[in-house]
Amino acid sequence: MKDTYEAVEVSAPGVLRVVERQVSQPGAGQVRIRVEACGICHTDAATVMGTYPGLTLPRVPGHEVIGRIEALGAGVARWKIGQRVGVGLIADEDGVCEPCRRGDIVNCQNPIYSRGQTYAEHSPTSASLFDHHKGLYRLLSSLYRCRKDP
Repeated sequence: MKDTYEAVEVSAPGVLRVVERQVSQPGAGQVRIRVEACGICHTDAATVMGTYPGLTLPRVPGHEVIGRIEALGAGVARWKIGQRVGVGLIADEDGVCEPCRRGDIVNCQNPIYSRGQTYAEHSPTSASLFDHHKGLYRLLSSLYRCRKDP
């Protein structure tokens, strides 16, 4: 494996550039995913335009990804290297706000978001959150594989 990877970074509002970054080892409770595909949604557009609340630049956008686990951090027991996984925007709900107490988790007032930064060949993702909750999903290897058009 190379020591670096390429990512698409927002360096200023409306400015995207391809950058090379160091591949880091996952920290405790994290996994590193080799990205096969990344979705684009409204929050990514807000990131690119510099209007996402609390945004600091530079930032690699993206948070909806499919890929394979490439490395495990300390304490990650549920996931295995090579597993095909998907990550979404909302990793979990707080479980204590009024909508959650009613069982209306879709309208959680304090959702826990995935780390994002997946417009890249690798993605750091917290597994400690996902081990017990809903942010990292195992996908069947037989599902449609991503392809690049010429």
